[in-house]
Amino acid sequence: MKTQVAPSLLPAGVPPLPPIPDEEARLAALNRYRILDTLPEGVYDDVVDLARALCGTPQAVLTFIDEQRQWFKAAVGLDGEGTDRRIAFCDVAIRTPKTVTVVEDASQHARFRHYPQVTGPDHLRFYAGAPLVTPDGHALGTVCVVDTQPRSLSDAQARQLQSLARLVVQLLEARRRELDSQRQLAERELHQRELMRYQRELESKNTELAEEARRDALTGLLNRGGLSQAARASTAREGDAFTVAVLDLDHFKRINDTLGHAAGDEVIRVAAEEIQRGVRGSDVAARYGGEEFLLLMPATTLDSGVAVVERIRAAIAARADLPAPVTLSAGLAAGLAGRDTPDSLFQRADQALYLAKRRGRDRVEVIDD
Repeated sequence: MKTQVAPSLLPAGVPPLPPIPDEEARLAALNRYRILDTLPEGVYDDVVDLARALCGTPQAVLTFIDEQRQWFKAAVGLDGEGTDRRIAFCDVAIRTPKTVTVVEDASQHARFRHYPQVTGPDHLRFYAGAPLVTPDGHALGTVCVVDTQPRSLSDAQARQLQSLARLVVQLLEARRRELDSQRQLAERELHQRELMRYQRELESKNTELAEEARRDALTGLLNRGGLSQAARASTAREGDAFTVAVLDLDHFKRINDTLGHAAGDEVIRVAAEEIQRGVRGSDVAARYGGEEFLLLMPATTLDSGVAVVERIRAAIAARADLPAPVTLSAGLAAGLAGRDTPDSLFQRADQALYLAKRRGRDRVEVIDD
């Protein structure tokens, strides 16, 4: 059974075996068990060792017949991994799935006497194979026993060989269920990971959309809604000083009227850029409407707030790339967290801004506590 076959090895007078009517379905059933070319396993080795002992032969094999070959899952008493299907005794045996195929002397058999296992040095004479029949009736291979001497098989031995074949099918079914369970578990885990990834993407998108809703489209600063949220989330501790500043671009209507709204938008964008650059990490900057901006500066005294705003005012005035020279007026007010609210300070800072405009613009005014 170790002999390799050439296409012309069998004599011309030996007809090929007719096709198995349900061969395509049989091969599909074999593939569902995913047993071909697997590593040796002790339980299958035990089956062939038991078959040899029960039948008193020197050799026993557990075979599977695929499209082109006979593959050995387990073997005792012989070497090799399989043979060409065209010279496989088991290919004949699977064609009568309900019976044990017994060849007492292959050298006297009309077909098998021409097989190279019989004519060659393997000197095969006796063969008995019990088909491995699936629950849906497909014969996948055999549990077979082999001898180099002619012999017979008792009815009891034939029944025992069939019992071992049924046991192998039960092992295959258990293996298939386990593999299917593992595959389903892997698919569920993959599906769960995909759901989690999709959920994270949705959450990220929702966060992006929520952030966009909080931002002014032109400047990227917070809008009024975003400012309200930021004010509620202020980290200033109760009793800490905090400062609110209202900033307004001077004579902005004149820029829109003389240079157009596109130029006005550019002025607002550049001013916002300098405001964003001038604030500190904990400060909150927002476009409050039109050319007006608002700063919320937690844990900041009035003097510190004035320094921040003066730095912004000077930076805007120094921008040479503006469509027209631009100045900034600002009003500030300070209070204590837990006592004063951002809204109350905004009203006072707005009064300070009004004062800055009355006193000539391009300046910073404050209202003390």
